[in-house]
Amino acid sequence: MKHTKISIIGAGAVGSTIAYALILKNIAAEICLVDVNEIKRCGEILDLSDALSFGATALIHGETAKNAGKSDIIIIAAGKRQEPGQDRIALLDANKKIIKSILQEIQPINKESIIIMVTNPVDILTLYAQELVNHPRSQLFGSGTFLDTQRLRGLLSQKIHIAEQSIHAYILGEHGDTQFPAWSCARIAGIPLQDFSLTENDLERIARETRDKASEIIKCKGATFYGIATCVAALCRTIIFDQKRVTPVSCYLEQYDLCMSVPVVLGKNGVDSILQLPLNKREKEQLNQSAEAIRKYIAS
Repeated sequence: MKHTKISIIGAGAVGSTIAYALILKNIAAEICLVDVNEIKRCGEILDLSDALSFGATALIHGETAKNAGKSDIIIIAAGKRQEPGQDRIALLDANKKIIKSILQEIQPINKESIIIMVTNPVDILTLYAQELVNHPRSQLFGSGTFLDTQRLRGLLSQKIHIAEQSIHAYILGEHGDTQFPAWSCARIAGIPLQDFSLTENDLERIARETRDKASEIIKCKGATFYGIATCVAALCRTIIFDQKRVTPVSCYLEQYDLCMSVPVVLGKNGVDSILQLPLNKREKEQLNQSAEAIRKYIAS
């Protein structure tokens, strides 16, 4: 396996925890942290370096934004964080300016690099980034509803007492208020989810708790970072080892002319293909509503 360089732009709670998750996953790579606050970045690197001897990660160090553009994987996690009671969309104006500045600073970008957007509102900022740089759309995508999907599977697992790894269910659309579970496509060992004694009230509660979990975490501790960091580390592993895993990410959908989450086949080249789930009529309407909400945010 070739040497892999992963640059994380933004060494705050999310960025530094992504670096830690990469180390814990024993991903043999060079990890670079980029942040405008050089003292904070230095402290994170010193702290994280103490964990290197317990894993396969070769090196962690600081780097300039320009050098980060040469990396194999570029993770953009910089930006204003969501405050208690605040909607992700409220971050848009401030974080657009930050993303624009970052994308200017990392030029020229390695044409083979994979860029993973984490900064919220991730769907809008993923599209914004695609419009700002001359980079294949398949190689620039957002973390989207990957974490929401893991939350959904975790709640289902608690209810039906089956390991979440055996549950195939997805959250689609916006990483936000209009996201929804594709219940009609949910399966366990090929068996439809509705065959597992879940009531309509159960499904509504699980969907609501999935959607609201981030807000609840922020209300309690001010920020979310463990779950999203682990998801991003999993995305990196999928890319590095060309695993062709089916994963919901925020990607460009030509029929909507915007980015939102659907399942894709992910590998070393980024999004290899976009999978079309056989949604029922209500779910198709929900996906359209999610697209319309994102479109309104873009136009505002």
